[in-house]
Amino acid sequence: MPALAQITFQPGQVLLNKYEVIRPLGSGQFGEVYHVANRNLGHEAALKLVRVNDPARHRAHIEAQAQNLCNHDNVVKIHTADVLIGAVLIEMEFIPDGSLGDRLAREFVPVVDSVGYLKHVLYALEHAHARDIIHRDVKPANIMLAGSTAKLSDFGTVIQPSTGVTVVDPDLFYRPHASPEAVNNAAFGPQADVFGAGMTLLRAANNIADLAPYLSDPRWRQRVLDGTFADRIGYEEFVPSRLKSVLKKALHRKPEERYPDAKSFRQALERLSPARRWIRLGDRNWQCAGQDGREERIVYAAGRVHKVEYIVGSRRQRKQCREFGNELEARAYMAKLVGSTTLAGPGESIGQRRR
Repeated sequence: MPALAQITFQPGQVLLNKYEVIRPLGSGQFGEVYHVANRNLGHEAALKLVRVNDPARHRAHIEAQAQNLCNHDNVVKIHTADVLIGAVLIEMEFIPDGSLGDRLAREFVPVVDSVGYLKHVLYALEHAHARDIIHRDVKPANIMLAGSTAKLSDFGTVIQPSTGVTVVDPDLFYRPHASPEAVNNAAFGPQADVFGAGMTLLRAANNIADLAPYLSDPRWRQRVLDGTFADRIGYEEFVPSRLKSVLKKALHRKPEERYPDAKSFRQALERLSPARRWIRLGDRNWQCAGQDGREERIVYAAGRVHKVEYIVGSRRQRKQCREFGNELEARAYMAKLVGSTTLAGPGESIGQRRR
């Protein structure tokens, strides 16, 4: 077989006399992922092609990961790994719903969905950290979705802090989500993954599928070094205030001010009780099923005056309906009304806030 660095697999191609390529699923820093059929075992799988300098060493590491990590419900299972010229082929469980990154690119993801996904990811990180494994690559593209369940994938850039062992260059990690201590001092511990998970939830809550607009600013690298890149991204008005508080702690530039571990971050998210799963339908309409099962809508109507209407079933909720002199104020109120009613609890119920 030729060196894999020069080829890409095509649909219908058969590899190692057992994998029939169905379609490409995506690509990353070190290789590509394909949807394949394992003809020997009669099941579908995801096959990751990883180009590395030492495939045998990488394979051994992957197999060790499979033994240590893959008995967890929120970690993508690894079935086997094969060494090829200049690369490793890793067979993993196939998850047809794709990644959180795919979903963010495809449609609006409700805030309560994103919080649920990240709680699952934090369970996976707890499991990994207990085994002295730091992921270093937590991002939407590495979170696979199976219905309402999220599974953490791609442990290809992990490091073991107690030994410093890694199968790739220690400097190869996802810098836009990296904590200041990681980029400044190569300090990788559980709190570095807490920071990466916080960046992931920040993006998901804001419905940011692609960081390209932020990375086009040449100052982004310095902001990562300073721990201010999350501040540059900021928060949409529809993000609940109590979720913002949790994220600000997870993303604190000082590790001692951050959640100490994945469990603490997860428990903070679990204290946020979902009340409404708002879905944005276009730029003038939000909709959800209310707590009593009735449809709820928040609608913006332009005209001589700019109106925001809160409707439950067929009835206007007069206390929440407002009129404004311009579109900007009306849209800001609409988004804040969504944010203030997403979670249950103090400060997050209808009509408790004046704007």
